[in-house]
Amino acid sequence: MGTYEPAAVLDAISANAVAVVAIGGLSILAMFVFFIEGARMGRRDRVYPMALWMTALWWPHDGSYLLHLGDWFGGRYDHWFMQMFWFAIVVTFIAETIYAWQTIRYGRDELSPGKTSGQHTARILGVMAAGAISWALVKGALNDDLYLLSFMATLLWGAPSASALLGRRPDGRGQSMLEWICYSVMAVCYSIVSIAFFGGGFFHSWPYVGICVAACVWSFIVIADAHRAGVPFTSWSPPAGARPTHRRVGHGVGVPQ
Repeated sequence: MGTYEPAAVLDAISANAVAVVAIGGLSILAMFVFFIEGARMGRRDRVYPMALWMTALWWPHDGSYLLHLGDWFGGRYDHWFMQMFWFAIVVTFIAETIYAWQTIRYGRDELSPGKTSGQHTARILGVMAAGAISWALVKGALNDDLYLLSFMATLLWGAPSASALLGRRPDGRGQSMLEWICYSVMAVCYSIVSIAFFGGGFFHSWPYVGICVAACVWSFIVIADAHRAGVPFTSWSPPAGARPTHRRVGHGVGVPQ
């Protein structure tokens, strides 16, 4: 099955620039909140916030997009849409690097029980290397020069990551409602933009529409599961059982700050 003609898609995006910027901009804003909130939840709860296999897939995907800088700025696909995404992906790549670091720092007991810190670190770095090699092989086989299919495909697998972590940690540590609400907004908005404004053809095919529907529906399921698990609404919520900090007033009387 073929995919899309890059020049035709970029022409369609330019013809629908207002809608693409408005809806796509909302998707990017939600994406920023999703990634930053994930990193904050990992730091708050001292756990790795994204399933390791997900980090190992997203990190090389986004890193390779950044490395194609020459294609998007002055190269064969010199277009404002690709450039806008490049700047957005800088943020996600930094967040994914933080996820990998948090997996090394906080994940030894869960992922490498009985191993030393050095052994655990080597294992995680090995997984990240395997992810990079795997992505290089997949990318070479895809007819997806603009990363438009892989954006949706990798987005789809974010929800299984949440489900996997909720299965491992029924109390929802490392996740927040805001994080997964923004994931849902990101999935819905990108689905709308790509199906409605990328020029039809491949983006109206049943496999592509199918992964969009799957990503959106699974995102709703994750929100419901996270709510049932009692996850905090945001990373600013204090951890369960946290003691309030006090300051001294008068003759040693402490009051909550």
